[in-house]
Amino acid sequence: MAPCKSVKLLDQCKIAPPAGSAPTFAILPLTFFDIHWLPLPPLEFLFFYEFLSPKSQFTHSIVPRLKHSLSSTLIHFYPLSGNILWPLEPNQPIIRYIEGDSISFTVAESDADFYHLSSNHLKDAIEPRTLLPHLPSSGPIVPMLAIQVTVFPNTGICIGVTFQHSIFDGSAFSHFIRTWASISKLGTASLPPESLPVLDRTAIKDQAGFTKIFLDQLDRFMGSESESGNRRLRVMDVQLQPNIVKATFIVNDASSRRLKEWIFSQNKKDNQIEIIPPSRFVVICAYAWICLLKAEEKAGVSKTNKMTRFVVTVDSRARLNPPISETYLGNCIRPCVVIAKKTDLIRGGVAMAAQMIGDALHELDKGIFRGFENSLSVLLELQSCRIFSFAGSPHLGFYKTDFGFGRPKKLEMPSNDGTGAMFLKEMSSGDGGYEFDLVLNRQEMDAFVSVFNGGLNALGDRSLSPLSLRSLL
Repeated sequence: MAPCKSVKLLDQCKIAPPAGSAPTFAILPLTFFDIHWLPLPPLEFLFFYEFLSPKSQFTHSIVPRLKHSLSSTLIHFYPLSGNILWPLEPNQPIIRYIEGDSISFTVAESDADFYHLSSNHLKDAIEPRTLLPHLPSSGPIVPMLAIQVTVFPNTGICIGVTFQHSIFDGSAFSHFIRTWASISKLGTASLPPESLPVLDRTAIKDQAGFTKIFLDQLDRFMGSESESGNRRLRVMDVQLQPNIVKATFIVNDASSRRLKEWIFSQNKKDNQIEIIPPSRFVVICAYAWICLLKAEEKAGVSKTNKMTRFVVTVDSRARLNPPISETYLGNCIRPCVVIAKKTDLIRGGVAMAAQMIGDALHELDKGIFRGFENSLSVLLELQSCRIFSFAGSPHLGFYKTDFGFGRPKKLEMPSNDGTGAMFLKEMSSGDGGYEFDLVLNRQEMDAFVSVFNGGLNALGDRSLSPLSLRSLL
């Protein structure tokens, strides 16, 4: 394992909305969508930017601009400066903002190799963790968000963000970080009406009683400890496994189209009824799932569980009745779980996996809340099981996050490293393809690389027969 390079602390402060720009006191109740994610550990993001200027320019120009623009951003996103509490009376978790609440902001310097950390190639998963800010996740009062900006002199900048999943999902986080970047780049804090975050929680209607269902389930998970009239919050204990490595895999536009055409032709051949072509999202999910199962088999991983599960999260904003704004500040996602027998799925290949994932997503079109009442209990039960899943989405546009020093060179989500989830996003080059980060032990990773590259290469080999191609996919 490569040594974990240390960082030098340059500055640590608190950033709040400008005085008088936000309410003196505000409470936002957590909706059932938020409560569902309350037991998950904080989410972590790293944005890597090339920055070839000396450290002095970073210290005297970039840092003041980032601090000022963050404060200006909090005019609109002021609840993020607050804290999460679970008062005993009434028995419901809340976001509480009091004038003076703030976000922890750390400035640091690293002597690590910027280009190694921001590359796609294999590296130890633990290496970039010094670039992340610490955020407490247990106690009677829990802060919601922390930021660390790290300079690599004459080479780059990394902006690390850690936040509680219960305050917002990927879509809302993307809105926040891109708003901050825009204000930093353009120098103005004013936002057009359509870009303002929607704070109104009454838009989320709980007609099925999910709030009570989830609170009852969390009551057992959290325990009975309380302090100062608030329940002590805690999250799942997700440990980073030793000796795991991370790499980024790319499915460019041409490969994803070939894969999509292959899957559609196979499923059309096997079905008597008319089928819908799979989306590229479904195609990438299916291919990654099959490659992971084959890599397990190739690496000789224990097969104590005969079933396999694949999980994707579904944005529900447009699926609610009535739909809610894309700029809603909070969680509005639910997991979609697909379960299959390993041997059957490996035999059926990527075409079968795509059909199953597509069918599961289409079922949610009939009702976004189907089976949602069991979702949290399943999440708590399966926290120690191996589940293949995708976090993120190519549609979130993280690579458009420009603070005034260009687009990110690389984007990572280290919080996935402990859960094994893959982080899916658009390609950094912006050519229309997808990329995803994956963490495995080295033996499994070597097997995955072989299976993944072998399948994509076979798709472009016109000399292979359909039967030979199917054996590889």
